[in-house]
Amino acid sequence: NKLMKGFVGTANIDTNSRLCMASSVAGHKRAFGADTVPGSYADFETADLIVLVGSNLAWCHPVLYQRILAAREQRPDMRIIVIDPRRTSAAEAADLHLAIASDGDVALFAGLLAHVVAANAMDTRFVAEHTSGFDAALAMAGPWTISRVAHVTGLPAPEIALFYDLFADIENVVTIFSQGVNQSVSGTDKANAIINCHLATGRIGRPGMGPFSI
Repeated sequence: NKLMKGFVGTANIDTNSRLCMASSVAGHKRAFGADTVPGSYADFETADLIVLVGSNLAWCHPVLYQRILAAREQRPDMRIIVIDPRRTSAAEAADLHLAIASDGDVALFAGLLAHVVAANAMDTRFVAEHTSGFDAALAMAGPWTISRVAHVTGLPAPEIALFYDLFADIENVVTIFSQGVNQSVSGTDKANAIINCHLATGRIGRPGMGPFSI
């Protein structure tokens, strides 16, 4: 940061390389071999579904939050889902607020991974050409039925099913996750559970989609 801002003279640098993001760093290195976020802020405005996980974007990143709301005014079909135990300011504008129990995120996204495969939303070509270890991940996720996820997360089964269906059916999905994910003893696993769902569907590295650690 000092090299870029002080010497090169640009403010356009931001990384996970700080203590509060350590679990996210580990999750990205586990998934990609490097700490890299495979997306850009422009993706927020072209996504058809925004999923906020453990992120009160309205307070913590208000400029980006306003960009999302402005984009939804232009494209009213854009959907916003907030996954957070608290009903934050960001949840007020959401189409669906999942008031998940603390540390229920891994179960929720493991169930989502199983669901996208069962719903034929998996990108088999992408998985075959660009991933490894998928069978092991699916074997772990397979037992996470909606009823089991509901028991662990405290969420109503119909709300879980609605979230899963929206994620499976909508191609342009950006999942934004922040300190509600990172500041956890299982923060790295939470990050990987989110990333795995995007890898399974091939929704990564293209405009308007991807897992986004913010």
